[in-house]
Amino acid sequence: MSSDGNTMKTIASQLQRLIDREESGALVVVIASAGSAPGKIGSKMLVLADGNIFGTIGGGVIEARVMADALNALEDGRGPRSLRYNLDELGMSCGGDMSVYIEPLLAPRKVVIFGGGHVGTALARQLKMLGCVVTVVDDRADWANRERMPQVDVIVNKPFDEYLADSPPGTKDHVIIVTRGHDQDQLVLESVVQQRPAYLGMIGSRKKAKRSLDILRDKGVDEDAIKLVRSPIGLDIGAVTPEEIAVSVAGELVHLWRRGVLPEPRAALRRKSKSSKREAPQGQKSPPAPNAKQQEAPKSQQAPEPPVE
Repeated sequence: MSSDGNTMKTIASQLQRLIDREESGALVVVIASAGSAPGKIGSKMLVLADGNIFGTIGGGVIEARVMADALNALEDGRGPRSLRYNLDELGMSCGGDMSVYIEPLLAPRKVVIFGGGHVGTALARQLKMLGCVVTVVDDRADWANRERMPQVDVIVNKPFDEYLADSPPGTKDHVIIVTRGHDQDQLVLESVVQQRPAYLGMIGSRKKAKRSLDILRDKGVDEDAIKLVRSPIGLDIGAVTPEEIAVSVAGELVHLWRRGVLPEPRAALRRKSKSSKREAPQGQKSPPAPNAKQQEAPKSQQAPEPPVE
């Protein structure tokens, strides 16, 4: 078998390994080469998340630069891309140009939903549509079960503290807290916040969120960890029903995945809105204030689940 054939066999086996282990990597293919560029059209390289590579696109400075861009592609959420490199600008005396196509191969995003009520069920359904691996944890087997959640990957009927002792979330996990009561929400929040997952959101009104975060501070939780908590949860779209709340949370997660950052917290957006109204030029009318129903919508969105589930 030729060296090219051996390279393809190695890359193919490593791709299968990534799939089997649910790990991430980036496939790089040279799509254009001019002058004395070391990489020829069709040359391939697989870059793993830990920086290891299989195959080559020519070595040297250009390969190191492409490796760095491939690793960035795994983090920034912008998807596949084509990039062109001028070798003179990279300080390579051989000169020329080379273009590559980078395909990020991302492991499925893992989401753990604490609470199998109306909102938890709607969230599980919505996030499965986005390709996530979803786990739902609730000690009520009559709520968290295959009949109500046929699409969920894992259903765990255990008390929350017992599950967390056995399976604490990792830094790449996404945690959503929508249990049936404030005490259970607080229990999960206190157990998870120090783990610093990729996303940590908790349902609740602004008043409840402030009280919960103050409890964390009183217990000595690091302020940087507290800032990671998203509560009220989801984008402020006036959602009221469980399905609407699920859409708002999914939108917030997509913002994180595609733009690499979360949107500004709601409190910050409201402060900006109030500031802009105060600073409106004289003679210019401020936007009309929302009516009472509109003002209450965000609170309704974050209200606890209905007592009759």
